[in-house]
Parts: sequence; structure tokens; C-alpha cells
Amino acid sequence: MTVKARLQRAVRRRSARFSRTPFGSLLRLFLGRMFHGGGGSGSGDLDVGVGVMLLLMAMPGFLVSLLTFEKYGHLILFLRGGRPFNPFIATVPDEYFFIVLSLAVSGGAALWRWDSLFLDRRDFTNLVPLPVTLRTVFLANLCAILFLTALFTFVANAASVVLFPIAVVGSQGSLSVFLRFAAGHLVGVLAASLFSCFAVFALTGLLMAVLPALAFRRISHLVRFLLAVGLFALLLSSFAVPQLLSEMSIPAAHNLALLPPFSFLGLTRTIWGSAGDPFIPEMRRAAITTLVLSLFITILAYALSFRRSFLRIPETPDSGPLPRSPVSFSPLAPALHLLLRIQPQRACYQFAARTLLRSESHLQILSGFLALGLVLAANALTSAPDLHSLIAGKFPSVDVLSVPFVLSFCLVAGVRFAFEVPSQLHANWVFRLSLDPDRHDARNTARLVLLVFSLSWLLPLCFLVTLAFWGWQIAFLHTLIVAVSTIALAELSLLRFRKPPFACSYPPFKSHSGLVVLGYLFGFILFTGTLIELEHWSLQDPWRVLCFVPIWFAALAGVHFYRKQMLDMDKQLLFDELPASGFW
Repeated sequence: MTVKARLQRAVRRRSARFSRTPFGSLLRLFLGRMFHGGGGSGSGDLDVGVGVMLLLMAMPGFLVSLLTFEKYGHLILFLRGGRPFNPFIATVPDEYFFIVLSLAVSGGAALWRWDSLFLDRRDFTNLVPLPVTLRTVFLANLCAILFLTALFTFVANAASVVLFPIAVVGSQGSLSVFLRFAAGHLVGVLAASLFSCFAVFALTGLLMAVLPALAFRRISHLVRFLLAVGLFALLLSSFAVPQLLSEMSIPAAHNLALLPPFSFLGLTRTIWGSAGDPFIPEMRRAAITTLVLSLFITILAYALSFRRSFLRIPETPDSGPLPRSPVSFSPLAPALHLLLRIQPQRACYQFAARTLLRSESHLQILSGFLALGLVLAANALTSAPDLHSLIAGKFPSVDVLSVPFVLSFCLVAGVRFAFEVPSQLHANWVFRLSLDPDRHDARNTARLVLLVFSLSWLLPLCFLVTLAFWGWQIAFLHTLIVAVSTIALAELSLLRFRKPPFACSYPPFKSHSGLVVLGYLFGFILFTGTLIELEHWSLQDPWRVLCFVPIWFAALAGVHFYRKQMLDMDKQLLFDELPASGFW
């Protein structure tokens, strides 16, 4: 037996021995719990939850790095006239963007696994009878959190730490320059990712230590929503920050540069070499201090909140993420009663609507898409020179018109995505008994849920705001265009939908899912770009609004004829728990 084989055998023996210890068993348990989430236990949850999430985490850095080849390629530099190119100066704006991207991606992943950081009632029931100390449980879960942080940090930056240095200095032929550039980029993005994860975990621990368990459960969704809005806003504003810093006064720029994520650029610039910049040493010290402080607060907050939260699990009542209103009447109840004439349709609608509002995972998905929509809408409004120019014209500008379209698209896409995530409380057998497989009650119910969650509040707000600044005629036409366009979008998103919402297993992550994502990106550009330009042109003459009629008719007629040409077996309602239909 060779020395290598002996070493591998010894490592396997020690790993197996460690995994059988109380600490090793608990560590494997908590890692599996964080990977699977709170409710799932099957492998399907792991494939769809963490597997897809890690792939999505790696994709932004990979795609952005590929775009830098076009910007810094050798041929591009040659076409620029062969002017001297200093990669340590010319790439500072792109390096800042990679730092912000790393921070946003890692922070978003930490927000996604927010609920799995602390133990729940199931863990308490299973662990208390075991002969393990509370200290062992604490250390095992803490190590699982640190491992999860390291995993998120590695995955979010795995592509950019290799591709970005190759794109920038790979063609210069100097190994020392390449290694110095790659090392600086590696340190900057890793520090940003670690800080982002630690900041989310520290905030979670502080809230758990300060708030009662019920109050923490109520407020955690609001905090996550605000953090998601902040991360999206930070990512969208990263393109304009370098120019903004150049226009600010030196004291103001100096104070801003000491805050994250700007300070992490100081770590990169230190390795790259910037002896002439007096701000870099202070930025470096601020970055190291911020990173160490976030780690210290994470461990301290978790230590303070762990024993208190773990021992009070039996006293904490089970409740939904949102407080329930004592009044069960809804202003939409009469209209829904008229639209849902069949009792199974009403039951399916009630199940879908309440699952979206009472299930933490589905509400988290909806909140994430809503946060993205709010940030994109705010970015559209802030692109104008000033706020007065948005309302000064005789007709609303393109930026104003885009706001309801952006929110509508994000809400429809968010609810449609949430439909594919099964509820933890399996309700498939109920719909097997009540719904007719040859009818389309599930699709009708899903369509109504999409429109209620998007248009029920968006249309009145859109009409009132437009009425206040541009009169009733513009308000009516704008609201009508938004309403019918959203109905067409909802119908397109339900093109092949044929199962009760939340009542089937996860769909398989097939090879064409990437094309579906690209289709939604193209649809977003068309829905919030071309369509709005057409509306801005048509509002200047009310008769021009008629040009939308053939567009709406073509979309709805295309959906109708596509479904009509489908095979009968593809039209029947699905009740299978096994993956039987493609994504979306």
C-alpha cells in the first residue's frame, strides 16, 4: 500500500470516528438542517433549495466576469490605440462593483437561510432527551453557521477570483502582475462576503437576544424585507458611486470611504500598491475593524440569545409570520364570491391566498420579489434630473409610467414562482377529492391569486396618483393599460400551469430552466421598456391607445390557441407528488 493510500485511509478513519462523536453528529445534523431548511427532509429539498441557490449565487460573478473579457481583452486594448494601460488604476470602478456584488449575493443567501440559524421545536424535542450538554449543542450550531458563511463566501466569488484577473491582466505576460492583481481582488471580495454574512447573522442574534420570541417572529420578515431592499439598492447604485465620489468634496468623500463597502476597496488597493493615496491606510484599518467587529458581534449575540431562545421553545406558541386580523371580512369578498361560483374553486383560492400570507418560505419569496420591484421602481424615478421634472409635464414621463409596470411584473413573477414551492402541510389529497381533473379550476384560481395580489392595491394607487397630477383622462387610460397588460402577463405566466398551487412537489430543475429565466428577463425588458414607450406615445392622443388592442389580442389569442393544440394528457390537472411537470 502506497503512502498516499495510507494517508487517505487514515483520514477516512478519523473522519468516521469524528462523525460518531456527539459534537460531530450534531454538526452533521445542523449542517443538514441549514441545507434542507426548516421543513424539508428529503433530498428533493436539498436539490432544489441549496443546490439551485448555490448555482444562482455563482452565476452573477460568472456572467459579470465574462463581460469584462469584452472590456479588457487584448484586441479591445489594441483598437484603443495601444495606449498605456494600468490595470491597478483603470479597474477600480469594476473592482468596487465586484465587491458590492459579492456583498449583495452573500447577504441575500444569508437572508434566505435566516430561519435555519436557530433551533426550533423539532430540534428541542429531539435533542433534550439525548446525553449531550447545552454547550456542545451551542458549539456545534455555531460551527455550522461559520461553515455556512465560508461556503457562501466561496461560492459567491469562485468565478470572479479566476476569470476577472485573467480578463484584465491575463494577456500582459507578467506573472507577478497577475498574482498581485488576483490576490488583491481575492482579498477584497472575500472580505465583503464575510462581512455581509456576519452582519446578517449578527443582526439575527441581536434581535433574538433583545426581543421576545413572538415579537422576533413578527418583526423578522420586516427586517429581512428592508435588508433585501437595501442590498438591491446598493447593487443598483454601484455604477454611479465612483462618479459620485469624484464630484464630492474631499472631507465628505473621505468620511464615506471609511464605510463598507467602500472600505474593502482599501484592502484591494493595499495589495495592488497605492503609495500616493493617503486614504488607503485608513480605509484598510476601517475594513479590518468592521470585519472583526461583525464576527465578534455575531458570536456574542448568538451566545447571548442561544440559551434563552432554546430553553423557551416549549413556551413559544406556534404562529404565522404575520399577525392575524380579528376581522375576517375582506373588501374583495363580494367580488371573489361572484367570480368563484364553485365551492372547490373557493377552497383552492383560500388555500393559495392563506399559504402566501402564512407560510414563511412563500412570504419570503414574495417579499424578495416585491423588494426587487420597489428598488427598480425607485431607481427609475431617481434617474430623472429632479423630482419636479417628473410631474411638470403635460403627460407623465416614461419613468413615472414604468413604476406600476415594474411592480406588476415583479409581483406576478414572484407569486408565480411561489406556486412551484410546495406547502409543508401537504394538501394534495383534498384537491384530489374536490377538483375535476378535466376542468381548469386550478388555473382559474391561480390566475385570480396573481391578479388579486398585484392589481387589488396597485390599480387604485396608480389611478389616484395619476389623477392628482394629470387629470382623470390620463389616469383612466394609464390604469386601463396597466390592468389589461397585467392580465395578459398573468395569462402568459400560466401557459402550461395545470396543478393546484402549493400542493405538488418541487418541479425538476431541467436543462431548459435557464432558457425560462432568460425568457423572463426578455419579458421584463419588453414589459417595462418597449410597452412603456408605446404607452407614452399613445397618451399624447387618446385614440392612439387603440394600438394596444392588437397587442393584447395577439397575446391572449396566442395563449388560447397554444392550449387548444396541446394533447389531452397535457391538459389534465396534475395531483402527483412526484415531479411530473417542467418548471413554470
